[in-house]
Amino acid sequence: MQGYRYLLAALGLASSLICSTVFAAAPQLAAPQQTMPQEAVAQQTVAPEDDVETQLPAGEQRALLEGERWFNLMQKALTEFNFNASLVHVQDQRIEMFRWLHGHNSENEELELLHSLNGPEIHIIRRGQTVSYFHSMSSPFSVRANNMFGPIPTAFFREFENISKAYDAVPMGGARIMDRTTVHVRLLPKDQDRYGYSLWLDRETGMLLRMLTLSQEGEPLEQVQLTALEITNEPNPELAQILDLNLPPVVEDIHRGVSVQHEWQTNYLPRGFTLVRGNHHRLPITGIAADYFLYSDGLTRISLYVSEDPEAAVNLRHSGLESLYSHSYADYSVTVVGRLPMATLQRIATSVRR
Repeated sequence: MQGYRYLLAALGLASSLICSTVFAAAPQLAAPQQTMPQEAVAQQTVAPEDDVETQLPAGEQRALLEGERWFNLMQKALTEFNFNASLVHVQDQRIEMFRWLHGHNSENEELELLHSLNGPEIHIIRRGQTVSYFHSMSSPFSVRANNMFGPIPTAFFREFENISKAYDAVPMGGARIMDRTTVHVRLLPKDQDRYGYSLWLDRETGMLLRMLTLSQEGEPLEQVQLTALEITNEPNPELAQILDLNLPPVVEDIHRGVSVQHEWQTNYLPRGFTLVRGNHHRLPITGIAADYFLYSDGLTRISLYVSEDPEAAVNLRHSGLESLYSHSYADYSVTVVGRLPMATLQRIATSVRR
């Protein structure tokens, strides 16, 4: 029973990475650029990379450079354009609809608004590096962050270089989306340890119009589709209204300065993943104490929980877009949560040693 409750707790933390439940855990994720104290760093071994860079044929090199160019055009469109968009986010049986506004004020500070059009009322407001979350069923709060946590991966708001160790960007032709001509760009993993992505970008502006998260077998796991888009010279007047709002106070992460309590060695991580932060805290629901580590390859994240309680998790697993795998040893247990294939999570969990 305790293991089942631990599964529920870990799944709750996993689901908090998506927009609909970010309100419960966003303070823990508010500062993805925050580096952790040196004493809190777990030893780790990353999947080996080739010692010598493989020389690709000239045609393949040109294709990769073209894919990278389109990705950076998308990043520029998402961060520099004034736009008013509507989108649909499909994940499993859940369908969410949002309105999305982006622009800049007179001081060139980014302004952004995302609000739900079905289900519980959700509003997310970004004013520069302050992001505020409003939910009809919880108290509002603000966090320090450069991007919202929502349907669009935060890596899409940064240049391709940030994910180039783990992915190749390859143009694959195009299609017609929203009556616009697009370029289809595949984000192909450089290994079999993570999911791939398909992006359809407006050929005229580079704007993201559609995104698919794809399993290793090419099956769609998640879809984001714009249903309306207006790009303007001036920001939408609604964005000016958020300049006068009294936003909720910034919530500081109470775990940020808490070091891990034990030394752990992660003997396997997929290529490109680096440690973002680590701390020690008790999990929601169960109250079980665990050392926590957050890793990122720039596009997706891995949450690793290691507890001194060997009965905290008894070889549990849950497959989906956000998967979970746990493994028990004689005197400790490990749970890994992330948007990665089950085999990858299993390999990470079973590699953790004292």
